[in-house]
Amino acid sequence: MTLVMWLGSVNLILGVFNLIPGFPLDGGRILRSIFWKVSNDLRRATRWAASIAQAIAWLMILGGISMAFGVRIPFFGQGVANGLWLAFIGWFLNTAATSSYKQVVIQDILQDIPVARLMRPDPPTVEAGISIAGLVDDHVMKQDDYGFPVLDGGDFVGLVTLEDVRKVSRDRWESVMVRDIMTPRANLHVVSPRHEAADALSQLTQHDYRQLPVVEGDRLAGLLRRRDIIRWLQLQSKTEIDQG
Repeated sequence: MTLVMWLGSVNLILGVFNLIPGFPLDGGRILRSIFWKVSNDLRRATRWAASIAQAIAWLMILGGISMAFGVRIPFFGQGVANGLWLAFIGWFLNTAATSSYKQVVIQDILQDIPVARLMRPDPPTVEAGISIAGLVDDHVMKQDDYGFPVLDGGDFVGLVTLEDVRKVSRDRWESVMVRDIMTPRANLHVVSPRHEAADALSQLTQHDYRQLPVVEGDRLAGLLRRRDIIRWLQLQSKTEIDQG
């Protein structure tokens, strides 16, 4: 019975906390939906909701610090432990609000942008039959790429990265072929040139990839690198600031 009462009180506190009008909490999402209805602009509504969340978060942080120094705040009390806990919640809310707003901005900038616009249409490739030594000497040391699409008779068959090379001891580089260490196409996440860049970025982030092969049928159409998307985002953000 004691455990049930304790869990009930905890769930009640979490439920009340979730209704705080601080995005991305449920209360903040409700507030954003109201702003969205009024402004008809999702990014602007998110910015307003995130700003309110950050203001609430900083009040929590300042309140927590004050509690740690002996100030009694109604409902929250006083003391170092309670103060640090409230300050931590405020820090978490501030971080979540900032991150959520950035995600909305990124989705907005990349909306309706196809992968074909951001990919490298003619990336450096390697043949499946060359040795690791040939890969290192003729490609790795002459390019700034982390991964190289692998071709066999013109068909895209896999991807080899610097991490694959590091797994093989130096004395075997002459005898081991690229096809022996590459990740086969069947095990790769790939996108098409018509794929939305926003979805491609989600794949890159979710799986912690640096690049995604862009394919059409058996043909390699290009390579989409995370840094190319970041460069595009930086350019668009700078353009919007200048125009604003």
